[in-house]
Amino acid sequence: MLRTAFKSLLAHRTRLFATALAVTLGVSFMAGTLVLTDTVSKTFNGLYADVYRGTSGVVRAKAAFNGPGSTGQQRGRVDASLVTALRRVDGVAVAEGSVLGFARLVGKDGHAIGNPTTGAPTYGTNWTDTAELNPFTLASGRAPRADNEMVIDKRSAHTGHLALGDTTTVLVQGPPQRMLITGIVRFGSSDSPAGASFALFTTRTAQRFVSEPGKFDAISLVAKSGVSQLQLVQNMHGHLPAGVEAVTGRQVIKEAQTQVGKMVGTFTTFMVVFAVVALLVGSFMIFNAFSITVAQRTRETGLMRALGATRRQVLFSVLLEALAVGLVSSLVGLALGVVVAVGLKSLIGAIGIDIPTGGIVFGVRTVIVALGAGIGVTVVAAVSPARKAARVAPIAAMQGTVATGTGYGSKQRVLVGMGLLGGGIAVLFLGLLGHSSSPVLIVGLGAVVVFFGVAVLGRTISLPLSRLLGAPLPRLRGAAGVIARQNAMRNPKRTAATASALMICVGLVGFITIFASSARASISSVVDRSFTGDYIVNSGSGVSGGVDPGLARRLNQLPQVASASGLRIGTASVDGRVVQLGGFDPRLAFDIIDVKPISGSRSDLGADAIAIDQTVATAKHLAIGDHLSVVFKDTGRQSLRIALIYGPNQLAGKYYLGMSAYAANFHTRYDVFVFVKKAPRVSSAATLTAVKRVVADYPGATVMDQTQFKAQTAQPINQLLGLVYALLLLAVIIALLGIGNTLALGIFERIQELGLLRAVGMTRRQLRSTIRWESVIIALQGTFLGLLIGVFFGWALVTALNKQAASVFSIPYATLGVVVVLAAIAGIAAAVLPARRAAKLNVLRAIVAT
Repeated sequence: MLRTAFKSLLAHRTRLFATALAVTLGVSFMAGTLVLTDTVSKTFNGLYADVYRGTSGVVRAKAAFNGPGSTGQQRGRVDASLVTALRRVDGVAVAEGSVLGFARLVGKDGHAIGNPTTGAPTYGTNWTDTAELNPFTLASGRAPRADNEMVIDKRSAHTGHLALGDTTTVLVQGPPQRMLITGIVRFGSSDSPAGASFALFTTRTAQRFVSEPGKFDAISLVAKSGVSQLQLVQNMHGHLPAGVEAVTGRQVIKEAQTQVGKMVGTFTTFMVVFAVVALLVGSFMIFNAFSITVAQRTRETGLMRALGATRRQVLFSVLLEALAVGLVSSLVGLALGVVVAVGLKSLIGAIGIDIPTGGIVFGVRTVIVALGAGIGVTVVAAVSPARKAARVAPIAAMQGTVATGTGYGSKQRVLVGMGLLGGGIAVLFLGLLGHSSSPVLIVGLGAVVVFFGVAVLGRTISLPLSRLLGAPLPRLRGAAGVIARQNAMRNPKRTAATASALMICVGLVGFITIFASSARASISSVVDRSFTGDYIVNSGSGVSGGVDPGLARRLNQLPQVASASGLRIGTASVDGRVVQLGGFDPRLAFDIIDVKPISGSRSDLGADAIAIDQTVATAKHLAIGDHLSVVFKDTGRQSLRIALIYGPNQLAGKYYLGMSAYAANFHTRYDVFVFVKKAPRVSSAATLTAVKRVVADYPGATVMDQTQFKAQTAQPINQLLGLVYALLLLAVIIALLGIGNTLALGIFERIQELGLLRAVGMTRRQLRSTIRWESVIIALQGTFLGLLIGVFFGWALVTALNKQAASVFSIPYATLGVVVVLAAIAGIAAAVLPARRAAKLNVLRAIVAT
């Protein structure tokens, strides 16, 4: 049986090529993802190891709380006077303070370098002459010595066309500064650390521009010869004030690498999802290919059974073929993984996400996971056809009388499918209507169960759906249309399996499209409801930096401006939950941001007060005068009095502080946005001109009206949407290959029928048309079901999110209409080669084929 399996495989190698290609594509994507993420992990891990290679220990503030997502622990700063005290501790050879914060260079053309909102960060730090603590090396020039001097990384110098001796602007805390470039540095062997931009100042200048005078973010230590890192840290005991800790350099490296691991892990999960989708789509193709192959070898199987082959041996032979196909395809896909990794990096870089890579890492995990997934999917998909082959009675098989399965499916299938569908819908609505703290998770679980229910019911749905979609064809295409419709209805199981592959792809495309459309509509609704001003100045620095608060003060001095208010954003822990806190000047902001006070007064928002959203007040049973426990990284735990409760306002968020409270608890101060309202009886054009004239002094900041602000806010959504479409393209290609493969194998199965049709007068053109329209019916069936599921899932998720934030459900009818048209065109394209091959059949040979 072993020899028989391999001979059969070699005899039908062309037939199984498309099946192998589906596995190869899916495995290559998975392998490429793992290669890329392993390479990125190694690069970042090496980066941090280089940064702290000469560091024996670090003295820093204790963590106030863990930041959101993968941002790490939030810490305050330590007093600079501690450096002198630490230098006297036994075992300390060197103690140097360091600061790290936002700074953004401006190129020779006047444009700010980098994109800290979606790309690599832009940093400012202090230069140190201690070689063990300085990961930068001078490529040319000298270190900064004066307050108006700095050195910059070589990558930024190249990007901004900057050279030694140039004077350029750098955006820092406070007004933009003009600085002299005295040196160009490299980071080890790289022009910059992982694509980030760096400006390095003297320590005093760095404290003033990116930190605060008299403070350090951390103090790095170098131990004397013979003193271990652990011993050095132990020597710190008794010398550190309350709230300050000492850790070894190894621990700092490990913490940094752990944070990178979390970020890379999230990215890996995101990418692997698409690889799994591609393999899942390919599994339908594999199932169909082996089902048709088994059916075509019915007589051969019957003969083997008659000669003494057991059912187990027949089952084993089919699974062995699947194993061989899966192994070879997975090995090829594994080899292509490196190429895919390079392509993925370029694709992600094209939307502004800079991913650093070093030498390619091809780990054992990649080999095990990729091979296991490819082989596993192939073998599992072939189990059902193999069992069917093993169950065929020898005499019936030798006579070729095996049924093709034209019914609606077994009662058990229908009951299981209906049970899954009903259960999934019940879980989904539980998430929508219940009072769970994680409605999105419950809705997602229900959606997955609903999908499996639809997949199980595919055979039951396929027959009436094929009949419905093919109904116009007899009138439109005559006999060719009639036959195409009947062929699609002939084997609902096969049609459903083929259409299900495309259903998955279209369902995801529809879901993502609707979710993105709803997100854009929600952004537009938030701006329309919450913003009553005329213009927004965007700092262009994201929440890591911003623009000098002096900009808002200058704008308020313009006669064309009624009021201008900056928005500051900081992270804090409120009642144990990490949130982003906004900071406004309540005297000015309430004229621009439509905050609807329900109780309390904005005049009470002093240095010890906080404003909260009405939904928070209701959920936590809070009232005016109650206190909230808020932890800030700079000032620790504070008890803030609730001075104002306001109606829903997405721009204000769930909590916000008056400017005095914000300034008291956040020592780094930037305005992320500045909201502007024009003066009465002043034209919009005059106001815009005046505002732009002032903003021109702040490179990187842009002035936008409401429409432009909405478009820019939605830009990351559009970028993510483009990335998702590109990643789903692989699964769509595999689904279309599946349609073409099913049609091609179906031609072999119906070769006598096709020969008879040609013999009684059907032209080649009519035969090609028949096969093309059969493909269109299959494609439209998958598209219809996919859109139905995608719209339903999109509605459910947006509705679940509406319980946590104001969301608007929006269906992009035009875009979904394009999806339907493209699906029909893709169906025609998938049938081109099978149709041409069928039209070239020799009529006499086809009729006598067995």
